Amino acid sequence: MTNPFSTPSDQSSGRVIVDSPMLSEQVAEHLFRELVSGRLRGGQRVNEAELARTLGISRNPIREAIRMLEERGLLVSSPRRGTFVRSFSKQDIEDIFSFRQLIEGFAIRQALPKMEEKDHAGLVAIAERMATAAKEGKEMELVQADIAFHQRICELSGNSQILRAFMNIHAEVQMSITLVEHRFETLDEAAADHWPIVEAIATKNADIAAAALDAHIKDSWMRISAAYPDN
Repeated sequence: MTNPFSTPSDQSSGRVIVDSPMLSEQVAEHLFRELVSGRLRGGQRVNEAELARTLGISRNPIREAIRMLEERGLLVSSPRRGTFVRSFSKQDIEDIFSFRQLIEGFAIRQALPKMEEKDHAGLVAIAERMATAAKEGKEMELVQADIAFHQRICELSGNSQILRAFMNIHAEVQMSITLVEHRFETLDEAAADHWPIVEAIATKNADIAAAALDAHIKDSWMRISAAYPDN
């Protein structure tokens, strides 16, 4: 089988390709796909040596890729034990989404009266980034744009406590959004799920906008909860 991490000359000569930032990003994308596909599960250890052998590359880009995913809250490291996929219980999911429902609902109600045309255009641009990432199959970029969309609503509220609360659960939000995207039939569906919020914001009616955001969060909550057995 062709190694996706080698160039044609590397494949013919058997040489390990030179470490590069681009290679680290490719490894991070590979690990991300393994995570959202379920091949890497919550609590599972990420073995650097095994990955290096499987991918036919050195451990340096793997370490960098792992660091990138740790920063995004998808992996966690434990001293003397190694790196593991972040795991959640069903109660964790309930806590995260109920908290998001509260702070994001309050955020959009505070943001809407202050929003200018350029602010709405900014949210449209993020939604378009999501659509582009989906079409190109760039799952990590889709998740990052998804988070940016929700974070921007919190920023537009002008309330520092709302933004602080959102950022305090940033890692949990990223992981939950990552898992939610996988519950859609296609990436295009996951990206399109944000357009009703954009359209509701355009009405300048706080009740309509808050209801659209609440429906979005509830839908995500339902999709991810379905993957967890009652406990």
